[in-house]
Amino acid sequence: MSTMEQSHKRLRAESWITEQPKLASTSDPSAKYQPLSGGSGTYAYDEYSVLISGMPSNVSAGEYIRRFSNDFNGTVNNGLFNAMNMFSKRTSGDPKLGDIYDIDIAGPDNGSIVVVAISSGFGTSDAEGWFDIQTITCKKYGTHPEYGAREFGFEKVDQGYKFYTRGVSRPENALVRIGGKFPQAASWSALMKGISTSISQLGGSPKANSFAVFQEFKAN
Repeated sequence: MSTMEQSHKRLRAESWITEQPKLASTSDPSAKYQPLSGGSGTYAYDEYSVLISGMPSNVSAGEYIRRFSNDFNGTVNNGLFNAMNMFSKRTSGDPKLGDIYDIDIAGPDNGSIVVVAISSGFGTSDAEGWFDIQTITCKKYGTHPEYGAREFGFEKVDQGYKFYTRGVSRPENALVRIGGKFPQAASWSALMKGISTSISQLGGSPKANSFAVFQEFKAN
């Protein structure tokens, strides 16, 4: 199981940068990692989550996160989330290490991310399922406004299933920190609402009032 503490530890370590230094450029020679060390100010640790008491009879938690990984916007189908971020996966099929997503972000800055880690049994396991992405700079969109990594996934808990996104990041500069703080929070909150609603529409049972946010800022 990947708890919040385990996720944050993995995201903060960014082990793929040293262990797989060429992963970011596997499919795009212009792509380079944007490590946390390149950002500005404090390190932001977060988790946005929602609880699902029961999944639909024909869609497991693993299958749902697999669908999400292939089509963020179509799977959650939330108006606010889709208006703020449009994710385009450059390759078809389930995610694999080195796959790149381009993001049309509301406002002047767009960005791209690369898949750097995937849980064992992704798409089939009922206990957990997650994939990690790292922000990158590349020819298509230049520099992503955030430096760091983020995880999208679920874990099985006593109440059912906890779907979440967890991140460890630093902004490009103070201006991005100020201007991006509230839009980012609104975006990830809308993502969780979209997950809850879409699973309900498929026949699942979201837990009422289970949306939760964790945020902590650290020196490192």
